Amino acid sequence: MLSRFLRRKYIYLNKVLINSSALKYNFNSLQKSHPEAEICPVLKSNAYGHGLKQVAPIFDKLGAPFLIVDSLYEAYELYKLRIKTPILIIGYTSPENFKVKRLPFHYVVFDLHLAEVLNKYQPHCKVHIFIDTGMNREGVEVERLRKFVRDIKKLKNIRIDGLCSHFADADNPSTTESVEAQIGLYKGALQILKDEGVNPKWRHISASSGSIKVNDKTFNMIRAGIALYGISPLIKKDKYYRRVKLKPALKFISTIVQIKEVTKGNGVGYNYTFKVKKNMKIAILPAGYYEGVDRRLSNTGLVKVNSKYCPIVGRVSMNMATIDVSRVGEIKVGDKVVIYSDLARDKNSIYNSAKLVGTIPYELITKLSESVRRELV
Repeated sequence: MLSRFLRRKYIYLNKVLINSSALKYNFNSLQKSHPEAEICPVLKSNAYGHGLKQVAPIFDKLGAPFLIVDSLYEAYELYKLRIKTPILIIGYTSPENFKVKRLPFHYVVFDLHLAEVLNKYQPHCKVHIFIDTGMNREGVEVERLRKFVRDIKKLKNIRIDGLCSHFADADNPSTTESVEAQIGLYKGALQILKDEGVNPKWRHISASSGSIKVNDKTFNMIRAGIALYGISPLIKKDKYYRRVKLKPALKFISTIVQIKEVTKGNGVGYNYTFKVKKNMKIAILPAGYYEGVDRRLSNTGLVKVNSKYCPIVGRVSMNMATIDVSRVGEIKVGDKVVIYSDLARDKNSIYNSAKLVGTIPYELITKLSESVRRELV
C-alpha cells in the first residue's frame, strides 16, 4: 500500500519556483558590467533561500572561477552533487573539521591556527587571506598583515592564492567615502603582500552592492550574492540603482485550502488582531511563518490571487495565513496564491514586502523553509 502511494505524484501545496533563465540573465548582466573581473556566484544560506541543490548545477555551467559558500557543510553538499567549478569557503570552520579527510576546496583564512591545520591536513590547498579594511568584523587587521603573511609563508603545504575584504557601507546611497577608504586600505594591503613576494591571483572586495557601484581594475573577482538572484541591494533613491538590469528569480506560491464567509463584528486569527468591519470572504493558506510568510506581514502584507491583491488578515500563524478574498470574484479551493512575486513592480515582490515590514529582502528569502519544495521553471 505504501509503495503504491509513493509511486504516485505527491501534490505540494507550497512551492518556491526558481526561474533558471533569470539566474543566467543576472549573471551575464553583472559580467557584462565588469569586463575587468570574474563574477563568482555566492550560494551561502541555501543559495539565498533559492535552494542550493537546485541552483548550483545552473551556476556550475556558467564558467565562473569559483562557486562561493559560507560553510564546510555547504561545500560538501556541492561536492556530493559533483559540481565541477572550484568551491571557495568564505566562512569560518572549526579547524578540527579539516582533520578528517582530504578535501578539494579553497579556503578564506584570517586565523593562523586554521592555516596551520590546513597546512598539515589539507596539503597543497589554496587560501585567500581575508583582511579587515574597516568593517571591524572578521579579517586580519592591515597593521598585522605583514607578520601574518610571513607566518603563512612558513607553511610550505599551502599557497596564498587570493586577497579579499568586504565593504561595510557600499549600499549607503548618501556617501562613498567609506568605500573609497576601504579600497585605499586594500591597495595598501596588496602592496604589503607584494613586498613579501606574494602576488595573489585573485583580488576581491565587492559583493552585490559593490558590484553595482565600484569599477576598479585592482579587483579581478566579484562575489555576487543577492544581485545574482535578481534583487538589487541598493534602495531606489541610490543613483546607481538601475546601473545593472536584474530579473528576480524567485516566486513563492501557496494554495487555497478553505474559503468561508465571516460576518461583521467577528475577529480573525490569534488574539483577534483583525476585526471584521463588514461581511467578508476569507481564504486559508497552508503557509505560515515556518514556511516563510513573515509574521510581520500580519494585517499588513499583500498576496496575489487571480491577478488581484488580497490583504493578509489576522496574525500569520506557524503554518497558516488568512487572506481577504472578498474582491476576487470567482474563487475556489485549490486556486494558487502568489505570496512573494517575481515581478519587481508588484506590491508583493520580495523587495516591496521587505520594505513594508522594515527589513531587507535578504531576510525574507533566507527564511523560506528548506522544507518548502523548490522547482526550476
